[in-house]
Amino acid sequence: MCEILIVEAQKTAASALAERLRTDGMQPVIASGGTEALCMLDQPRFDAILLNRTLPDSDGLSVLRELRTRTIDTPVMVLSTRGSVADRIAALDGGADDFLMVPYHMDECMARVRRMVRTYRRRPAAENAIRCIADLTVDTERHVATRSGQRLPLTDKECAILELFAKNPGVTLTPDDIEAQLSPELVRRSTALIPVYIHYLRQKLDVGFSRRLLHTVRRAGYVLCADMPRK
Repeated sequence: MCEILIVEAQKTAASALAERLRTDGMQPVIASGGTEALCMLDQPRFDAILLNRTLPDSDGLSVLRELRTRTIDTPVMVLSTRGSVADRIAALDGGADDFLMVPYHMDECMARVRRMVRTYRRRPAAENAIRCIADLTVDTERHVATRSGQRLPLTDKECAILELFAKNPGVTLTPDDIEAQLSPELVRRSTALIPVYIHYLRQKLDVGFSRRLLHTVRRAGYVLCADMPRK
């Protein structure tokens, strides 16, 4: 069964959408504000999102931009009383898949929802593109990493090294291992530089978080895991 997230502060409108979705064989989940919606979107879960532009705690487009920053590709239809060309462009450029002006006809809204779900389910998923370790998510297709929902500002070198670790969770990698699997464009032929890159990566990956994920294994190398490896 399709699960659809409704981000709508107006109870009457949210209830009407939820009732119609149930009638059409879909499972609605309601969030009354942007903060609540983003908490529900920590992990990809929904087949589509209906997002009102006007929310009590945030602008709907800021919610949209945040979930795209988290690399959540769930299709989003923005619902808005503002239907100017500029408003539609802002929504679509912000990552929306569709835009519907309020008030709308419920039959049209449901047809658009069904189209989004069909399109989303036909998207070819990159095999094992998303790697998760604790609260770290690494998208090896888009080359984006987030931790606790925060995007990590990684350089190309740092991102390549992190992706290598994410593909080998719990495996101790030596500097030679790391260098051998990086392209020559990303790293000079000197394993002495690998600890420098690891230091930079660790500053962005672990500093400010209560749990360390990138560990040094004495006289062996480095390992990415949720818990300190046993000696």
